[in-house]
Amino acid sequence: MYKSRTIATEALEAGIDLPELECCILRGWPGSKMAYQQRSGRAGRSQSGLTVLLPNALNPIDCYVAEHPEMLVSPEAEEVFFNDEYPIFAAKHLMCAAAETGIPTNKIKHYFGTAAYEVAKLLLAQGHLNKGRNGLWAKGYPHKDVNFRGGLSQTTIKLVDAETSEELEEISEDIARREVHPQAIYKRQDTNGRMLTYQCISLDLNSKQAILKQIADSSLFTVAVTESETSSLTVLTDPVKLPLLFSQVSDVDDCKEYLILELSFGEVKHITSGYSLMTQIYEQTCLNKRCLNYKELLPKERRCPLCSKLTRKAVIVKTLSEEKFEQPFRTQFSAPMVKVAINSSAREYLQDFAKETRTSLTRSGEPIPPGYQQLWEYSSPLIAIHSFGHQIMRALQLVARVDPKQVNFTVVKELGENNNYTGYFCDTSDGGNGAAEAVFKHLPKLAGAAKAIARDCNCDTGCAKCLIQHGCPDGNTALLKQMGLLLLDAIASGRSETIASTGA
Repeated sequence: MYKSRTIATEALEAGIDLPELECCILRGWPGSKMAYQQRSGRAGRSQSGLTVLLPNALNPIDCYVAEHPEMLVSPEAEEVFFNDEYPIFAAKHLMCAAAETGIPTNKIKHYFGTAAYEVAKLLLAQGHLNKGRNGLWAKGYPHKDVNFRGGLSQTTIKLVDAETSEELEEISEDIARREVHPQAIYKRQDTNGRMLTYQCISLDLNSKQAILKQIADSSLFTVAVTESETSSLTVLTDPVKLPLLFSQVSDVDDCKEYLILELSFGEVKHITSGYSLMTQIYEQTCLNKRCLNYKELLPKERRCPLCSKLTRKAVIVKTLSEEKFEQPFRTQFSAPMVKVAINSSAREYLQDFAKETRTSLTRSGEPIPPGYQQLWEYSSPLIAIHSFGHQIMRALQLVARVDPKQVNFTVVKELGENNNYTGYFCDTSDGGNGAAEAVFKHLPKLAGAAKAIARDCNCDTGCAKCLIQHGCPDGNTALLKQMGLLLLDAIASGRSETIASTGA
């Protein structure tokens, strides 16, 4: 019988030495193998001990760990992507130290690295740092502007249940403007795995609270009207081509389909100007995209009156109202980003796959399952790249010490070309935090973990556990689990797990 018991949070990672601790029970995956090893290592220090991990069935990462327990005993931990000499990081550290104690000028390189001296000169020239007899000093409290964990705002908004006053969760202020603006529909899972629907009554940025009321109509949803602009300012690496092994080939060099990666430093803009209140109706309709009755209500019509095609029952999205904000919400920042593009041969393969899937769904005569409607509403390369991006972000914690909040993914349509879309993984901290670099370096390995997570999820076309993400700049549209898996499988079939970056 175990005599020593204690309850703790991540404090056990701080190296607390309790030799008499015999058993450690972890409720849910702690976020990384490094954290797991630190916490489990607290037990059994003076004699044999026991570690028990209780996975959270609602978390896809926990499900992955439960299916791959061998990773718990392997010695390798994730890489930490944090460059302490990165100019943005160095500037923030310099400012904090100068405000706290001052910095002797002859100790700048010693304490902050070789790059810090030039950074300090720039901060002096800009008036952020001051020089005195004892070295450099700064005014105010610059610590409030230090943010390495992602999100453009350090401020978080608490989501509160209007009836119970229970705090449901917290999200960053920049995401709250898109997800919980007044009248927004917000969906979340409860502890039993049920998807609940809420409507936002109010968003008070002063009190840092959004009041949500649960509603019964689960078919309602809102889509924020957001425009995203992404531009590369400085290319950091040469483009890297990854073969996409959609089919069996004798030599990777013979593969005609490939994905192109490029690491750069760029600018990201998001403008949220309003929202649309929408609902879903399951009714008879025409699925001929060239017909004017496409996705229009055709109750009891066996054939479309315009094109004479057989009608099918399908999910129809109907817009109930459209609202504009008096003051659009704008975010703009510069950070490292990874550009993801596929060549024309890969786009053709994805289009053929989507066409075959649409044909098989309509040939059966059965109603088209919800989720597959995406194949009629959006371009197949767009669905594949967008879904792939969401799935890669799910796997980040299994490969690198990167929190999902540190990186975002958006898709941009290239001008002048049909069905040509480019995805961008962007650091969410102004100046960067290393997340995009982790994606660039480990994409093949991430693809292998991401496909395992997606396949282990028991949903059909994608759900909140394996595909949907709060804060998606594209409103979680154009997503289909199977299309993303096509790219993940094709990348994971390659030979390399890491990419060696080469300067441009």
